[in-house]
Amino acid sequence: MKKTLIALAAVAATGAAFAQSSVTLFGIVDLNIRNVRQGGDNLTSMHQDGIASSRLGFRGVEDLGGGMSAGFWLEGGLNPDTGTAGGFNFMRRSTVSLMGGFGEVRLGRDYTPTFWNHTVYDPFGTNGVGSSLNTFNNLGSGSGTNVRADNAISYFSPNMGGFGVQVQYAFKENTATNAPNEYLGARLTYAAGPLSVALATASEGATAGSVDSYKRTNFGGSYDFGVAKLLGQYTQGKFGASKLNHYLLGVTAPVGPGNLKASYTRSDYNAAAGDNDASQIAVGYDYNLSKRTALYGTFSRISNKNAGTFGLSPNAAAVTAGGNSTGIEFGVRHAF
Repeated sequence: MKKTLIALAAVAATGAAFAQSSVTLFGIVDLNIRNVRQGGDNLTSMHQDGIASSRLGFRGVEDLGGGMSAGFWLEGGLNPDTGTAGGFNFMRRSTVSLMGGFGEVRLGRDYTPTFWNHTVYDPFGTNGVGSSLNTFNNLGSGSGTNVRADNAISYFSPNMGGFGVQVQYAFKENTATNAPNEYLGARLTYAAGPLSVALATASEGATAGSVDSYKRTNFGGSYDFGVAKLLGQYTQGKFGASKLNHYLLGVTAPVGPGNLKASYTRSDYNAAAGDNDASQIAVGYDYNLSKRTALYGTFSRISNKNAGTFGLSPNAAAVTAGGNSTGIEFGVRHAF
C-alpha cells in the first residue's frame, strides 16, 4: 500500500511534464488481389502494399522548453495477409531526435536522402505493381542502402525561404574495405507553391572487400497545375564499370472522389553483363471512400530488352530473358 501511494505521488508530482508530452499510435493496412503474368505462367494471389506500405508505429514528442523538443519514432512493417508470420520489428524506422530552430538531428535507422526522390516524385509512391523501382537495381554492388540506412546520423535544416537541406551518414560498423550499409549522402530541396524540386547524391556501401562504392545521384521535380500534377525524375547509378540511367515521367489528376495516376519508367543499363534494359508503363485509380479509406486498382507492364529479366512478384515463373511481365491488382487501404 505504501509503495502504491509513493508511486501515485510521484506521478502527481510529474504531471506537468507528462502534459508536455504526446505519444501517437498510427498505422496502415493495405491488401489486394494481384494477378501477375510472366514466363508463360499466370498467378493470382493475395498481396499487400498496393498504394501504401502496411505498417504499425509509435511516435512521440516532448517539449523541452526554449523552443527545443525531443522525439522518437518506432515503425515496423506488417504482413496483414498472413498476420505478420515473420514477427514484428521496427525496421521501417527507429529514430530519436532533437529539434529546434536549428532544424533536426536524428539518430537511428531511417530513409536515405537518395531514396526520397524515388518515392516523392513517383505517382505510385514506389508501391505496388506501378512502382518505379520495379526496373531499378544497385548494379550488383551489394549495397544495402537503396531505401534505408542503419546506424545513421541525419541533419534536417529548417525551411529557409523554400530551401531545405538533408545530410546523412551511416556508420559501416566494421573495419572492412567496404561495407554494404555505409552511406554518405545529401539532399537539397526547394518547394514554393505548386513547384517542388530536389537533388540528391550519395556514396553508398558495397559488398565487403570491394574497392568500389556504389554512387547514386538523382534529380526530381513536380508542378501542380490544379487539374493535374506532372512529375519527373532522373537517377544515375555507377558501380565500377557498370552504369545505370533511370528515368520517370508521371502524372496525377483528381477525378471524381479519387485520383488518376499514370507513369512511364525506363532503365538503361550499361553493365559488364550487357545492356539489359527495361521499361514500364503503369496506370491506376484510387477511389476515396473517406480521408482514411480508399479502394484502388493498378495495372502495369514491364518490357525487357536483350537479356533483361525484370518482373513483378509474386510469380511461380521467372521472366524469360527479353520478355514481358504484366500485373494488375485491386485492393483496399485503411489508415489509422
